[in-house]
Amino acid sequence: MKTTTSAVLVDVERFELREFPMPAIGDDDGLLQLELAGVCGSDVLHWRGNSAVSRNLPAILGHEIVGRIEQVGQNAARRWGVAGGDRVIVEASFGCGVCELCLCGSYQMCAAGQGYGGRISATVAPHLWGAYGQNLYLPPRARVHRVGDAISPEIGVVIGAVLANGVRWVHTIGGAGIGDTVVVFGPGPQGLAAAIAAHAAGADQIIVVGLPGDRARLAFARDCGATHTLSFDQHAVEAIADLTDGRLADVVIDVTGSADSPAVAAEVVRPLGTFVMAGSTAAASVKLPWNELVRKEVRAQGVNSHERAAVRAAIALAASGRYPLERMVTHRFPLKSTGAALSLIRDAAASDGVIKAVIDPFDQGS
Repeated sequence: MKTTTSAVLVDVERFELREFPMPAIGDDDGLLQLELAGVCGSDVLHWRGNSAVSRNLPAILGHEIVGRIEQVGQNAARRWGVAGGDRVIVEASFGCGVCELCLCGSYQMCAAGQGYGGRISATVAPHLWGAYGQNLYLPPRARVHRVGDAISPEIGVVIGAVLANGVRWVHTIGGAGIGDTVVVFGPGPQGLAAAIAAHAAGADQIIVVGLPGDRARLAFARDCGATHTLSFDQHAVEAIADLTDGRLADVVIDVTGSADSPAVAAEVVRPLGTFVMAGSTAAASVKLPWNELVRKEVRAQGVNSHERAAVRAAIALAASGRYPLERMVTHRFPLKSTGAALSLIRDAAASDGVIKAVIDPFDQGS
């Protein structure tokens, strides 16, 4: 019997390499051979036991996905527009297809939580429900997008669940457009994607705020269209007010995952502006300047994940070559070192130069 290997989260901060049988593929489903899987900040929360994924253990994490079609049924091939060997990206969510949220088109908010990266236990056949492995199962509801060989794996891995998030959070939901001022708190992968989305949408000023150790990330932000970069300190609000001549920002997005940053971020939204709240935090609560938000009639909007339209736009942005997306991938790890990859991202704030770590499932390592 042919098998495939995945890194399985079996307990808090503990992975095991496990073998699973290769699933039989019918007319309506498929099988992906992974090329790279991105390590997301939310994966760190899952790994540390700070999310609902802990109820699904053992589980295979990984929802930033690029690979090649290894097997595909006839109906699935027509539906997805793919053939064997095609390079594709796969959306993080596919939904149950029957809950109210799925039926109204918001499959990324599926009430049953159907998607990749630990939302389905590895005990549920055919087991391959996460990208930290050599293969990924593609059920009939999978959202598969052909990208072609012109887009490298290093670019492909940041399209679906990084750049598409930025497009949806900043442009589609945040409403950023031509001539706007957009402020991004947090220059990690999602913050950089937000800066790219703001630039592509035509924003006039793009201000990215980071920590003193974020020199390389902030430099990358400038290469992606940021007009100003600032250090997160007691003068940040004053600096943003000065840069905007006191008008403040049309759209502010916080992607830090910090319990402290959102209170500062909320202060720099202009009256009738939009405050986009992203970035998962393990903190029990986050304080916000409630009176200020009410007085200024700020629209505060939570955001989570991406959907088809944002993914298609992200693919077009990647294909344009306008942004150095491949430079987001700064660290690569073999499958057996998945724990080390998550440790790196957990400590990234103290490690200048870390942007995106990826898992290469066929790298044997040393």
